[in-house]
Amino acid sequence: MVYSAGGGGMTKLRQPLTVEDALYKVLGALTMSGAVEATGRTAGYLRMLSDPDQRAQLTVIDMIKLDVAHMRAGFPGMPIFEAVATILHAAQPELFSNAYAISRVTCDVVKEGGDAHVALIEASLPGADSRTLKKALKETVESIEANHRAVAVIQSLIAHEQQPP
Repeated sequence: MVYSAGGGGMTKLRQPLTVEDALYKVLGALTMSGAVEATGRTAGYLRMLSDPDQRAQLTVIDMIKLDVAHMRAGFPGMPIFEAVATILHAAQPELFSNAYAISRVTCDVVKEGGDAHVALIEASLPGADSRTLKKALKETVESIEANHRAVAVIQSLIAHEQQPP
């Protein structure tokens, strides 16, 4: 579990790899005014959707609008869509029930982590330009996403293991 700052200085507990957590991150990246502009929804409504304790949930149409706005703003990835995809993959333990699945995701984690490390080193060098910084951001996000996929595989294996015979 992670803690994400909520509105009004309150701290709200959000599970990682949930729609609410991904939405919260997108709202932070876009700023609330950008998210309001992208969806036509009110700021209060969008904040409520990112609260896991509220009954209201993000619509698919708003998810698409927010992830498109996220991409158009120059941020890498589609955080809400990727969270949904991870949730769906984790719901199918048979897809991840063997050693191949964990070795495959491990290869991705190592590759993406290495790419991120190289890009971060390049970004830290004197004279690093905007393109180099953007590449570092992109590679770091891809590394985080690979780690999220590894978490989904491990969670799936644990859930599969705990099933009664």
